[in-house]
Amino acid sequence: MKILTFNTHSLEEANMPQKQKQFVQALKQLDPDIVALQEVNQTNTSPIVSHTPSTIQIIHKTIPLREDNHIHALDDLLKKEGLSYEIVWSPVKLGYGKYDEGLAFLSKKPIQNIETILLSKQDNYSDFRTRKALKIQTEDGVFVNVHMGWWNDELEPFQDQFIRLDQSIHQEDPLYLMGDFNAEASIPNEGYAQVVKSGYSDLYTLAQQKDDGISVDHVIDGWRNNQNISGMRIDYIFSNKKRNVPWIRTAFRGQEEPILSDHFGVLACLTD
Repeated sequence: MKILTFNTHSLEEANMPQKQKQFVQALKQLDPDIVALQEVNQTNTSPIVSHTPSTIQIIHKTIPLREDNHIHALDDLLKKEGLSYEIVWSPVKLGYGKYDEGLAFLSKKPIQNIETILLSKQDNYSDFRTRKALKIQTEDGVFVNVHMGWWNDELEPFQDQFIRLDQSIHQEDPLYLMGDFNAEASIPNEGYAQVVKSGYSDLYTLAQQKDDGISVDHVIDGWRNNQNISGMRIDYIFSNKKRNVPWIRTAFRGQEEPILSDHFGVLACLTD
């Protein structure tokens, strides 16, 4: 099984139509079974799609699918390439004051169950601090997609968000937890350490073959006070148990695949 997680920074990137095509072409080559995407956006003033494709499930009572939705564009391109994925998109909050920003899963195998988990103290769609997890289940296990807050946020700290998450998912098995954690692996006694101490295994540390793991190589939003950090590992795939991981690597880094975002992706291969 191959799992990919990727913060797309969608619609904030230049040349989005070209990058969307490049992403789908890469999926065709990488052939992941599960894809977790963060910052899957649509402009909240874009026209509403008249008919939501049957391949996309939207997990929100009031937010419709709009024409410039990133996952909608990817769905069209996937179909043109003959690639079959079930897709779930969950809008979480208003991003940059103009986007319906959410989380998405693409799954090759049928999705049996879908759930969202509120991680922040409040569920205010207009507040950029609002955080949720998107959880799906297939025959291969339970997969959870997150875009966490920051450790030092006084109003919505990472620590509290992760406690809520762990309480909701710790009994699932097999479980794979992935996404943008906004927690640098080298900083002691903060977010990364909390995840590991809670019993989750980082597939990067388990992998037999790996690269340097850096998923952000420059200063980005949310980390502008950390000018001394030139390369960060903040995007992860965790498991509730130790797994056999022949290899893991960053993706969309300008090597095997083009750079498409302010993050690199993380791609892992697991075997029985």
